[in-house]
Amino acid sequence: MSDRFLELETDEDAIASFRGAQNARTSAVLCDAQFDADVELAIAVLENPDAVNGVSRRGDWVYTFLKTEDAPRGRWLRVPDGTAISRGADWQVVFDVDAFCEATDVNWHWRGARTAWFKYDRVMLVLSHEGSDQSRYLEFDLESCSLVEGGFDLEPSRSSVSWIDADTLLVSSAVGDDGTESSWPGVARIWSRGTAFSDAEAVFSADKSDLALWCGAERDTDGTALLSLTKASTIGKAVTTVRRSGQDDVVLAAPEDTTAVHDHSHFAYIVQSGPDAGCLMLGAIGAVADVLVRPKDGLVVSGASLMFQDGLLIWKQSVRMAQELWVRDLVAGVSTRVALPSVADAFYVYPFDANSDAGDGTLVLSAQGFAQPSTQYLFDLKNGVDGIDWREVYRAPDLFDADGVEVQLHEAKSADGTMVPYHLVLPKGAVMGAVPTLIYGYGGYGVSLAPYYSGITGKLWLEKGGAYVMAYIRGGAELGPEWHLSAKGAGRDRAFEDFAAISDDLVARGVSTPAKIACHGGSNGGLLCGVMLTRYPEKFGAIWASVGVYDMLRFHKFPAGRAWIDEYGDPGVAEDAAWLRAYSPLHQVNDGPYPATLIDTSSHDDRVDPSHSRRFVAALNGAGQQPWYYEHEDGGHGGGGASRAKAKEVALGHRFLWHAFG
Repeated sequence: MSDRFLELETDEDAIASFRGAQNARTSAVLCDAQFDADVELAIAVLENPDAVNGVSRRGDWVYTFLKTEDAPRGRWLRVPDGTAISRGADWQVVFDVDAFCEATDVNWHWRGARTAWFKYDRVMLVLSHEGSDQSRYLEFDLESCSLVEGGFDLEPSRSSVSWIDADTLLVSSAVGDDGTESSWPGVARIWSRGTAFSDAEAVFSADKSDLALWCGAERDTDGTALLSLTKASTIGKAVTTVRRSGQDDVVLAAPEDTTAVHDHSHFAYIVQSGPDAGCLMLGAIGAVADVLVRPKDGLVVSGASLMFQDGLLIWKQSVRMAQELWVRDLVAGVSTRVALPSVADAFYVYPFDANSDAGDGTLVLSAQGFAQPSTQYLFDLKNGVDGIDWREVYRAPDLFDADGVEVQLHEAKSADGTMVPYHLVLPKGAVMGAVPTLIYGYGGYGVSLAPYYSGITGKLWLEKGGAYVMAYIRGGAELGPEWHLSAKGAGRDRAFEDFAAISDDLVARGVSTPAKIACHGGSNGGLLCGVMLTRYPEKFGAIWASVGVYDMLRFHKFPAGRAWIDEYGDPGVAEDAAWLRAYSPLHQVNDGPYPATLIDTSSHDDRVDPSHSRRFVAALNGAGQQPWYYEHEDGGHGGGGASRAKAKEVALGHRFLWHAFG
């Protein structure tokens, strides 16, 4: 099976024919008047005239990025610091992505800006080529709001940049031969103004077999740049070297199966294995770390939220899915829980200043939930946790009618007896027994899902009477490192069993029936949905799988896929190949019967090659199945760039679900 339909991987004529025929078939049925109406609903959410995305500060200005009807790819905007944040504020256009696309005749997607740690007047714009992982870096002057003539300009690649000083960049390079076998950055180079990048000095490198080398620069105590050189052997496993001016390199004393964070004096990490798994560790650079927080009684520390700020370590932890914010004073050696300004399903904390080294220590807290739009507060910790002045800076508008929406936390018993948590969001007036229910999951790489506010889900699903479920299955790290590790490699079936158990639990609770339950996921979540289709078809009435991995015996043939061997197993090893084949969606296709299915992907996805989706659909067709297939042409692994393209993408998926449920 792995050698079948390979023409849909490399033969451009075969690909164009397949894509054209499949897209036309799907469009003829699903892209009806209701689809058109849903597109407009989605656009109204994405271009909402009262909504402002996240804000950040650079010097005397506050910046945001917004998409509007006349700028569907978006504009980078700013207002003077201290201005009341609203869509109606007098926003100044800093950079217009649509205008740049027109001027260069290339479809660029906004990916942000890298700000210097020593001043704010220069940044490096980051623009993704066609929505792919290949990004171009362009030097931009924030005083004149224009590109710097003859300035730094790095060709599209999987590279990244940091400022060392006004005339020098530190580049994690994947240009040319600098990339690893996984096509991510493998060499750190120092690039001086006025020189060709090909002449930039290589100062550090990863092995070709490593995943990547990530680099960064920040202010050291003497005012020079402190360099961070992180060599990742695979996803989530890294060794970090700290380099200071005139001093020997220091390798952070953290295990190689974790990723540490640091400032100029301390480092922290979460233990991933052994008797101390899940412990938050803290130590001085050059020394060994000690246990700061030990998990117990359901307590889990979130690795994604560890952050140093002005002599403090800030982290999130949860107790039975309820989130808490904690702060450690690195000088006083005291840890304190922060009392939050509002009740929310989830919250997120990040520095207000785009480069916190040049800021004043102000932080942003975004509190939100499934039915609760984000409220963003500014605060600082200069007066300790008891002296916090919470300053509401922006309250997002309601993007759908959440009146009467109910959020519940439940557990399902998996095949091995493990209790798996999930959130159930019931629409207003839900009549139990046959509620159309959409389960979303991921379950891999230690990625932790959490509640968030989605105007799209609200408008296209909840408002129309659908229930929404977020599944915290094994493979993620919602309940700690072991929650992830137990579903790696040969244990992958646990993630699938967890997800299937949630479907069963919804039926047992009287929420819905299998015929009215759907699932959706993307990337590794697309694989999850592919397994639901081929292994548990009787538990679902509809399957929506996006940008998924479906051939588990050839994923490593693509450069980016080589980085997934640690998570899934090695198809080149007979023992691993046996368990991979046993769940590989492409290899488990049979004559069904299968529920209604939509497989969608992107032509410009260079992380999970779209041939996975094409070949999976071809195999299903060969078995007499008739799945819907759509290959989007605007956007990469993360979806469309222009607001209308993104609106069509999400509208198609939701139109499919309602069509499948009659």
